[in-house]
Amino acid sequence: MRLPLEWLGDYVDPGLGPQELATALARSGTEVDEVETRGVPDENGNVGTFRVGRVLSVEPHPDADRLRVCSVDLGEGEPRQIVCGAPNVAAGQSVGVALPGARLPGGRPPLEAASLRGVQSNGMILSEAELELGEDTGGIMVLGDSVAPGTPLGDVVPISGATLKLELTSNRPDCAAIYGLAREVHAITGAPLAPVDDSDPDAMGEGSVEDYAGLRVEAPDLCPRYMARVFTDVVVGPSPDWLRRRLEASGMRSVSNVVDVTNYVMLLTGQPLHAFDLDRLSGPEIVVRRAGAGEPITTLDGHDRALEDWMLAICDAERPAVIAGIMGAEDVEVGPATTRVLLEAASFDGPTTLHASLALGLRSESSGRFEKGLPAELPPRAMRIASRMLVELCGARMVPGTLDVAEPIPEIAPITLRAERQRRLLGADIDASESAQILRRLGFEVEEGEGAHEVTPPFERRADVTREVDLIEEVVRVAGLDLVPAELPRLPADGRRTPLQRLRVRLAERATGLGLSETISYRFVPEADSDLLELDGDDPRRQVVRIANPVSEEMAVMRRSLLPGLLRAVAVNQRHQRRAGGLFEIGKTYEPTASGLADEPEEIAAVLFGAPGAEGWRQSPAPADVFSATGLAMALARSCRVSLAVGGGGEPYLHPVRQAQLRAGQRTVGIAGEVHPSVLRSADVDGPVAFVSLSLAALLEAAEARPEFEDVVTVPVSTRDLAVVVPETVSSAELVEASRAVPLVRAAVIFDRYVGEQVPDGHVGLAIRLTLVDPGRTLTDEEIDAAVDRVVGALADRGATLRE
Repeated sequence: MRLPLEWLGDYVDPGLGPQELATALARSGTEVDEVETRGVPDENGNVGTFRVGRVLSVEPHPDADRLRVCSVDLGEGEPRQIVCGAPNVAAGQSVGVALPGARLPGGRPPLEAASLRGVQSNGMILSEAELELGEDTGGIMVLGDSVAPGTPLGDVVPISGATLKLELTSNRPDCAAIYGLAREVHAITGAPLAPVDDSDPDAMGEGSVEDYAGLRVEAPDLCPRYMARVFTDVVVGPSPDWLRRRLEASGMRSVSNVVDVTNYVMLLTGQPLHAFDLDRLSGPEIVVRRAGAGEPITTLDGHDRALEDWMLAICDAERPAVIAGIMGAEDVEVGPATTRVLLEAASFDGPTTLHASLALGLRSESSGRFEKGLPAELPPRAMRIASRMLVELCGARMVPGTLDVAEPIPEIAPITLRAERQRRLLGADIDASESAQILRRLGFEVEEGEGAHEVTPPFERRADVTREVDLIEEVVRVAGLDLVPAELPRLPADGRRTPLQRLRVRLAERATGLGLSETISYRFVPEADSDLLELDGDDPRRQVVRIANPVSEEMAVMRRSLLPGLLRAVAVNQRHQRRAGGLFEIGKTYEPTASGLADEPEEIAAVLFGAPGAEGWRQSPAPADVFSATGLAMALARSCRVSLAVGGGGEPYLHPVRQAQLRAGQRTVGIAGEVHPSVLRSADVDGPVAFVSLSLAALLEAAEARPEFEDVVTVPVSTRDLAVVVPETVSSAELVEASRAVPLVRAAVIFDRYVGEQVPDGHVGLAIRLTLVDPGRTLTDEEIDAAVDRVVGALADRGATLRE
């Protein structure tokens, strides 16, 4: 939103410079992106060097065909001689003149008297472009004849001014209006606020509006109010200079007087309007309805568009004439031959306008306002102002009557503002009478009471101010947020993390303690991630939650796995010459459900790539593999008091035999293994890469309720190593579980694996280290040997035999 301060001055004069006003607005919650100055520099009396002159005579230059020698009266007694090259200069004109010493916009050096082809020129007759008042470079700027020579030019046209570029929040559509911002400035500074003249015009045409057009609203849920008026004897032409300049200062181009009136009123009030050429409409009735599927329309920007059946259209008897709230059709626009105009002012459903705008790829000043939600009370005000301007500027006559179809508008319920509640919430005392004054300046109705006020918001703030806390916010942002003491709130002493939060923290601390770095990847991912993971066509993980309006195809769906994001991070690291390391992420994946929402399971996923670990002169770290993946998984799980067992896995994105399913009891907790080489090639990642994924919900369910004390230092422990031969089909987890089930065995760990000549085909040699202890006493050799024998027996039951 652009706020020309010259236009703002029609309604409020804060007595502040542009930068000071920008600061005041920013402190009250209206962000100012930039203070833009236009026109001649307003400093050191420079503005006084620009005057109004009257051209007394124009003679050809003796040595230049395109130059004219002008005699210009500047109210100084003797006229000045000025050489001018504009083709439209003529005797009798009132023009803008820059005197010697004047500094023009753009940082040019001061103007000097000069000799042009041998003729002395004592000034410069100005064009609009030279003053940055417009883009017309074809000739000089001609002023009204009633202006006296010598009048300061700044008294006639705004040769110097500033515009504030504002960044408005979506909850303040009332500030997308010059008058709404004037009310803000009035509230902040206390400067008087002049009213807007919203009276109806006097010039009335013949008959009634029903003689010219009818109105039928078939979609009141999308259009709670639609108004229309008819104007005859319209003369379409250029807009007056003041109107054109205000539109250009606000970032809009001038089209014609009729179109410019609708844009001017939209900028002033925040209510978009649309003007139709009544004679180009088919049929006598305006129909507000949902469009037909694929129904065509050629919009004002010249593009052919196909509407969808949920979009709202303003139609004549045959076709859509407007995409409601967005843009009109090319074949009913007002043009030079237009003499009868139908003027629209309406309220449209904000979300529908927004979705239609995004779906069509069509944004406009109008849609930007409607999508935020405009009140149904606003169209009558905008209609009255625009009607008067059409009569005054376009010579139009308004046909008596107004077509107005509206849903019942609910009354705005008053809100109680308690002084004690305000004091407790802010921690600062703002006098009750001051609060009432601030709210009144903001347009609220206030009925003051003892200890509390009854406050009714203006209709412009109906959707924004609905609670007592909203009123308190309005008061303090105007009174000054610096009144709020800079103190931390007093929190309850028993505040603590939830079990899931504690689990997240514990896992993150353990992962970083193991040397991994945390990464955060996008939750919006390309749909091709399913192909990257080589999922089968009927794999349920190919079912994804789609983004309705994705930024790009690379962010089209919600992720089903954390692995693709981690692989992208690995690729970035490798491109930057980090060939080995470890990364982890704790985040959600998204599973679509029949309800249309999504389940959001949370997990920790990690990758080890290259040969992570510190290199030394005696040894190099081992490459990442399935064993480092399962070891990492078990270390993470142990930090949550969960013991994992491993079994065979079947994930297509992992190596077919170098992967393991991770279980806690009968509960599947996750997966670990080496990423399949073909997946790595598709991700442009050099292997090896080991991957781990653990479900936070499963870890939380499997975790021990509370840790149990275990004496590990008072009594000495004993260790025994066993070398066994076992069929390849037997899981190592079974052997560990069988060993630990024997009394006195505290831990069983497989620390070596051997395949070679001394091991039969189809078998593997494993080395198991047993840790034996009995809390409270030292075990005898006989007790240790007996426990080891029981372990050997338990292993034999599972097909293992001692190596000779």
